[in-house]
Amino acid sequence: MKRFEISVGDKAYKIDVKEFDGKRALVKVDGKPYEIEVKKAVGPASKPAPMSTPAQSAAQTAAPTAPEPPPAPVRLASSSGEVIAPMPGLILEIMVAIGDQVVSGAPVIKMEAMKMENEIPSPIDGIIKTIAVKVGDNVSTDETLMVIEGG
Repeated sequence: MKRFEISVGDKAYKIDVKEFDGKRALVKVDGKPYEIEVKKAVGPASKPAPMSTPAQSAAQTAAPTAPEPPPAPVRLASSSGEVIAPMPGLILEIMVAIGDQVVSGAPVIKMEAMKMENEIPSPIDGIIKTIAVKVGDNVSTDETLMVIEGG
């Protein structure tokens, strides 16, 4: 896991990157889990452009393009106690049983998606009330996997 501290304006954030496959990442921002989609890798700051003639400069600035909008975060879990599938995948392991007590952030289900094993965390502290899937099930994005009652 990699940890970063970033500032946006005068607000500081602590970011933990748990998994990253080049397109999607599982992160925690100030302790809250998210799955994010990365559209374009951000590299090191670019070097200053070499000096050019006025004709070259005019050609380079003639057709500005609009910046890409930032990617929308993908919902990882709800705050209501529903554990949801962040993407389509195959259920590999159910790590809890009905009646078990869990804490927020603890892994409760392991699923395979995009050839990666992903541990899906509990969104809240509570007790497992229902488990809607079994090992070997294929699930869709946003499908409810289990329900946890806050406690």
